[in-house]
Amino acid sequence: MAKDAIGLVKDAEVKAKALLQDAIQASKKSKQEAEILAEQEYDKIISEAQKEAERIRAKAIEEGESIAGPIIDKGLKEAQALKDLTSKDLDSAVNIIIERVVNANGNS
Repeated sequence: MAKDAIGLVKDAEVKAKALLQDAIQASKKSKQEAEILAEQEYDKIISEAQKEAERIRAKAIEEGESIAGPIIDKGLKEAQALKDLTSKDLDSAVNIIIERVVNANGNS
């Protein structure tokens, strides 16, 4: 009877050890699966963030171009207007400037 009890205890210990090993293996497997899922989720979040950053960048460029466009056009028109000035117009402008300088100093 004592021998049977010892045998039962040994069998229980063997079964407990096997259950413990199974639990450890299951735990390791669950951890690996969780790490894989976490890595996939991380990659997904990074990808979405990069797409959002690119969308924001493109929108900012578009807005900047829409603001700069009229300013550039105005500058080009003003530059062309200066290019189109005749020597008569320039002589007239020079005379006006000289007259103001002379009248401001009052010495000439």
